[in-house]
Amino acid sequence: MRKILIFLFAIVAFACSKEKLYSDLNHLKGDGVIEIGSHNVRGAIGKVFSKYVYTTAPNGGRIEIFGTSGVSNDQMLYAREILVQYLTCEGAVYKKKHKDIIANSMANKKCAMVFWDTQEQYESDMSKLTFSGYNLQDLYATESWGSGNRDASYEEILHLVHNYGIAPTLFSYQSALQKANDDAIDKGIWKPWGGDLPKADFEDEYFAAVMDCYLGLWDGKGSTMDGSYSPSNKDELKKTDPVGYKLIVDLFGDIKPVR
Repeated sequence: MRKILIFLFAIVAFACSKEKLYSDLNHLKGDGVIEIGSHNVRGAIGKVFSKYVYTTAPNGGRIEIFGTSGVSNDQMLYAREILVQYLTCEGAVYKKKHKDIIANSMANKKCAMVFWDTQEQYESDMSKLTFSGYNLQDLYATESWGSGNRDASYEEILHLVHNYGIAPTLFSYQSALQKANDDAIDKGIWKPWGGDLPKADFEDEYFAAVMDCYLGLWDGKGSTMDGSYSPSNKDELKKTDPVGYKLIVDLFGDIKPVR
């Protein structure tokens, strides 16, 4: 429901900052959760975060997840499972070659998830990452697997994949997604949040709502995203918004929650 887009700054901009872009993390290797800090990662990332996982794109670049101390190791690994699932599962139309293109785009754009203990910590510390050199999307431990609250992991990780992988590469798909968003609004089945959500972000949130609905993450609640999207499970989605249903199947196949 929120989008954090911190764009890469031109060299003139970050040359004036107090923090320099830290070096690549390629010296840190492993399939588990890697401990990080100022001792092995310089710059703001090393000062703010203590946990690190990554997945490697076909072009050799990394798509990374940074976590603060209150994020559990299980939550870090869970987030990576979802990221890998999005980047590898084949759809009815879009296959491995398309997923490789998406992953390579994300690595090239130096995007990463930043996993905070809480929203309050994010609000306090996010500004420290202004010159980190990353395009960032946030997630909180209090809204992830095992928190006892609503799991927003699929939503927020999809925002990362969509904005830095899908939208910049799969132009026909992005056009179809935008039209599906507009049509769903016209039909009254998708009512984007008001307030501070820009109109340009409507299709991004629509995409996440359709995904959540397909996965059944709101099943039994009568709707998805607290009433913003009318159907609440895959069967209702197929009847109420068949175009949205097809968008998921075309790109992700019959995707299911990893846990």
